Amino acid sequence: MSDHVAPAAEEADAEPAGTPRGPGLIRGLLATLLDSFKTRLDLAAVEAEIYLVYVAQLLLWGFAAVACALLAIVFALTAVIIAVWQTHRMAGLVGSMVVLLILAVICGFIGARIFRARPPLLAGTLAQFEHDQRRVSGSAGEES
Repeated sequence: MSDHVAPAAEEADAEPAGTPRGPGLIRGLLATLLDSFKTRLDLAAVEAEIYLVYVAQLLLWGFAAVACALLAIVFALTAVIIAVWQTHRMAGLVGSMVVLLILAVICGFIGARIFRARPPLLAGTLAQFEHDQRRVSGSAGEES
C-alpha cells in the first residue's frame, strides 16, 4: 500500500490537466500580439481617414480661394476695358472685384488655418506604440 501512496504524491505535484503548457503559452502570446497589432492597425486606419478629411477640406477651401482670385482678375480686366467707355459701370465691376478678392483672402486664411491645425499623420498610433514600448520595458509603472 505504501507503493500506491508514493506515486499518488508525485502525481499531485504534477501540473493539472487544465494548466497551459509551453505550446499553449506561445499560442496565447501570439494571439495577444496579433490582437494588439490588429488594434493598432485599426487605429492607424481611423487616423488615416481623419487625415484624408482634413486634406479634402484643405483642397476645397484652396479651390474656393483660387476660383475667387481668378474671378477677381477677370473682373479687374473687364473693369480696365470698360474704363475707357463709361465711368458709372466701373463702380459695379470694381466693387465685384473687391468683394471677390476679399472672399479669396478669407478662403485662403481658412485653408491655411485648417492646414496648420491638422494633427500629424498617425500621431495617435505612434504614441500608442511608444506607450506599449515603455510598458514592455517596465518604465511605465503601474498600468491603470
